[in-house]
Amino acid sequence: MLYTGQVLYGYCGGYFGRDSYGNKRIEGVGIDWIVCRDSSGEVDFAYGDDIHTALKRYTQPEEGEP
Repeated sequence: MLYTGQVLYGYCGGYFGRDSYGNKRIEGVGIDWIVCRDSSGEVDFAYGDDIHTALKRYTQPEEGEP
């Protein structure tokens, strides 16, 4: 399960839109939705029945990323 304050790294498979490449910090979590804020202060929203499972792999930086 994803939680508030957790960082999602990078593009996240496009779940937050095609222009959302930076890291995001989770600000809200629901059963089938996630709200994040990026480093520029923009709010991003993703939803779907399997959203927690789909985004879980983005909780760790990709190999070679700082």
